[in-house]
Amino acid sequence: MFSARVPASTLGRRHFLQALSGGMACALPGWALAANGLWMPSEDLPLTPTQTEGPFYPETAIEQQMFNDADLSQKMTGHELAKGQLVVVNGTVTDRRGQPLAGSVVEVWQACASGRYNHSRDGENPLLLDNNFQFWGRAITAADGKYSFKTIIPGKYPGRTGRHIHYRIDSPQHKRLVTQCYFSEYGEDNAKDGIYRQLDAKQRQQVTVELDKPADAAQPWNGAFDIVMAKA
Repeated sequence: MFSARVPASTLGRRHFLQALSGGMACALPGWALAANGLWMPSEDLPLTPTQTEGPFYPETAIEQQMFNDADLSQKMTGHELAKGQLVVVNGTVTDRRGQPLAGSVVEVWQACASGRYNHSRDGENPLLLDNNFQFWGRAITAADGKYSFKTIIPGKYPGRTGRHIHYRIDSPQHKRLVTQCYFSEYGEDNAKDGIYRQLDAKQRQQVTVELDKPADAAQPWNGAFDIVMAKA
């Protein structure tokens, strides 16, 4: 069996399924079996590209907010849900060798479904503010480097066509990473987005989340956004 140190989304679904069916003897392009019995990348993984933090990071630090958990879709259990398409974004934070980075602080912030941020600098935005939406969240990676957020697909707003979630990750002995993730469902919008277009083709692929949409429309969409950090 594979160790949890190798996230399936990093291996790629096809290669991961081949590995499970073929056992240790199967060949994984770009991966090698280490002396400790773990599959490790034979070359360093590409770093997650950095992107602008933008002007809308919360004015009060996320860890100091009254509502700051990993469920942005409602402010507390039983509270009315935010408007918009629910989505669960999960992933694994690793170093360039594929080792999970436990205890990493993953912060996110975004616009609500209408396309407005809960920020004074967005005060002249005529779009409606969704007071049931949390707008930001915070998670700590587990021993296997994993994190998860439940939120909604953010709306477009003046100046940005790509629907995106802002990320800021802090991990011991690693450089702070500020980036953004986008969604494959909105490829045409992404292609017109000036920030997204600054990335090359491989980098765009790294920050674009492929979505799985359950047949039951009441269930959230799902996608994986894995993050690779650089040493400090």
